[in-house]
Amino acid sequence: MLDGPSPRPRRAALRRRAACAAALLVATAACGAEARRAAALYNKGQYAEACPLLKDAYEAGRRDGTLLYQIGYCREVVGNDAAGRQQAWTEAEPVLEKEVKEPRGATLDRLYYLTVINANQSDSETMRQYALQGIEQSEKGPNPNALSGEDWFRIGRLHDFLQEDSLAEAAYRRALSAFEKTPAVNPSYRALVLIKVGDLEYGTAHYELAAKEWDEARALLPGNSQVSPFRHAMALFASKRYADAAARFADDRDAATATESQYGADLAKKIVEVAPLDAADKDGVPFNALGDVDLEARIGDAAKGLRGVREKNSMKPGDPLPAEVALYQKRFLALLSEYLIRHKAVQDFCLQQGIADLVRR
Repeated sequence: MLDGPSPRPRRAALRRRAACAAALLVATAACGAEARRAAALYNKGQYAEACPLLKDAYEAGRRDGTLLYQIGYCREVVGNDAAGRQQAWTEAEPVLEKEVKEPRGATLDRLYYLTVINANQSDSETMRQYALQGIEQSEKGPNPNALSGEDWFRIGRLHDFLQEDSLAEAAYRRALSAFEKTPAVNPSYRALVLIKVGDLEYGTAHYELAAKEWDEARALLPGNSQVSPFRHAMALFASKRYADAAARFADDRDAATATESQYGADLAKKIVEVAPLDAADKDGVPFNALGDVDLEARIGDAAKGLRGVREKNSMKPGDPLPAEVALYQKRFLALLSEYLIRHKAVQDFCLQQGIADLVRR
């Protein structure tokens, strides 16, 4: 007899090893497929669906920085789990740091993630380092015209972190332009850009543009909380979209503005009853050309006239508007709406002037 194991046990061992290798290949392929599916869902902004798949990829052994960052982001967005986000990002940071030191590893995505993580940790020096590196090699790189809308959004955010407002604005506008040419893979990025540009338009009193951009952002990313209901309602109101403004005012749950929104909603509803409003007062002076003192005096005069004509017509809450009352109400509402647009507040003025009942009832 020959020494050593017989051929049969050797063949069995080889079959077991082959089976194990095949199983490993299948598991690896499955893990890769799940990771790709998770990334696709994440890139589309479907974070609730992506979150469990990202977790599965993590549990299967994947540990790259992008996965860990995305897990952290999903935990906060989906589950409002700030502690879970912090845990994932603490694990992600050293992995990302190692990745950016590798050849061609310092991608804009990774540098952006590291900027966000360090900003979250209040490490301003390290945050600044990564933000500047991301800007230097992308916006100031060899081919900025090849950057995508997503890239320009991240560059805008990097400028935000560095408190470079004008450069951030330019980047966000370039992002919007890029998305016009090539639609975003992840609609949430376009939505976030629209929110940023809408904020800029609102700040310069371009209300119609702000309302349009915020409308589109909310359509792309329903339920997004980054569009302030009060500011959005004000933009709609100033754009003379009164029914839409009333509905948006009703969404406001912010303690700082909720009462103003109640006044705004009632004012908008009353305007709908008598629209369209005139652009100028009875002496021909445009409402938006009035000085503040003159505007307030005219509101008082209009309120006195409206109250008198309501009493003359014995009006009660819920009564249909007689033509004479509607005429006086139009002037009062046009003047008061100009006040609201200018000051973004009307409650205190109405209470001080004793005219709140003409708005709220």
